[in-house]
Amino acid sequence: MERLAALVFDGAPPIRVGGLTLTERAIRLADRAGLDPIYVWGPRAIDPDSAARLRSRGITPVQLPPEPSPLEGTGGDESIVAVGPNVLFGPTLLAALAGRTGGSAENQATAASDTVTPLLIYLPPEARADVLRCRSLEEMAARLTTREALQDIPLAGMFCRRITGKDVVPAAERDYIRHLTGKGESYFTKKIRRFSVPLTTWLVRLRLSPTHVTLGGLALAIASAWCIAQSSYAVGLLGAMLYYTSMIFDCSDGEVARVTLREGPFGAWLETVVDYVTYFLILAAITTASQTRPDAQAYRVAATIALVGSVVVAMVAGYLRHRVAAADPGQFDDASAKALASASRFHRFARWGRQWIKRSSLAHLVVFLALIGQLPVLLYLWAFGATVATVVILGVEPFVVRRVAIGPGAGRVRRG
Repeated sequence: MERLAALVFDGAPPIRVGGLTLTERAIRLADRAGLDPIYVWGPRAIDPDSAARLRSRGITPVQLPPEPSPLEGTGGDESIVAVGPNVLFGPTLLAALAGRTGGSAENQATAASDTVTPLLIYLPPEARADVLRCRSLEEMAARLTTREALQDIPLAGMFCRRITGKDVVPAAERDYIRHLTGKGESYFTKKIRRFSVPLTTWLVRLRLSPTHVTLGGLALAIASAWCIAQSSYAVGLLGAMLYYTSMIFDCSDGEVARVTLREGPFGAWLETVVDYVTYFLILAAITTASQTRPDAQAYRVAATIALVGSVVVAMVAGYLRHRVAAADPGQFDDASAKALASASRFHRFARWGRQWIKRSSLAHLVVFLALIGQLPVLLYLWAFGATVATVVILGVEPFVVRRVAIGPGAGRVRRG
């Protein structure tokens, strides 16, 4: 198999998405995909700030001179993934094109196009002679099409778009963030994304790190717990809204990480720990508030069941995450949920039952029950959900774990 390199056409002027120029973003994604070397060709040197950030990460792209044509400066035995100027694309598309180096399509030039404009092209060594002196992706595609030597790759489920100017960046950024979020998310999580995506675009412009967003969500959860514990309708309703806002931040921190390419195992585990802390904060707050009611004893029993079940789930899930996906606990959650959804009816029931203690579900229930002045009722629902989740985590999940496939991006899919 030939070496696989990247050739990034540098756009002028530079356009930033998620705080990174599109050229820097393409270089970093190529590095993550294992493409080496990474060539950059354009009318000028790489943006100085981008170059400094790349050096700090140990990435040293090869800057090709504007003359001669770009392919003449690359190795003759290399397969090339060429990225057009100012193209915003996701890692799945790059992986799909990089995968052309194996199998029956290895010697076939392949383009990823937006309508009729080529945005990325995979070029095997056999195609070099036809496009060696071309100075743009459009020229390469036209030359290869004339020789009937170019095929298109389907873009279904993948993101690829040329950014034509700074005025279209906000809309493209929002679309890109939505694309990067999980496709198999629950109904309630999808509702929260309606608020988290606009928040993420704003937080990115403030240059806040994903860790800042995670800690901000924790601060909101602490304030929420204090309000709910006061046993006052008005203050409890404020606490419920604060808890819902903390859940928006919980979704937003991962979005900020993905769009700014700041994923990392530390951030992934910090997010997991903060999730568990907020669970127990809200459980303690509602239990405290329930003690002013006549049926306080029943609420205490429900709270005890909910606490025991939640602790068991947290401990066993934490162990399984570390064992199966230590560098990326988020991938374990996604893959495990997918495996449960495709299994038996019992597994699907278990998946439904544990939705009651998912943070996105809790956030909506907290707001609804606070509005009608019945927050303590959540303790009964929580006890049910925690019991089901305990059965799942002890009796089902270890078998499901064997079916979990952790993707090639493990360790880089969350933020730090």
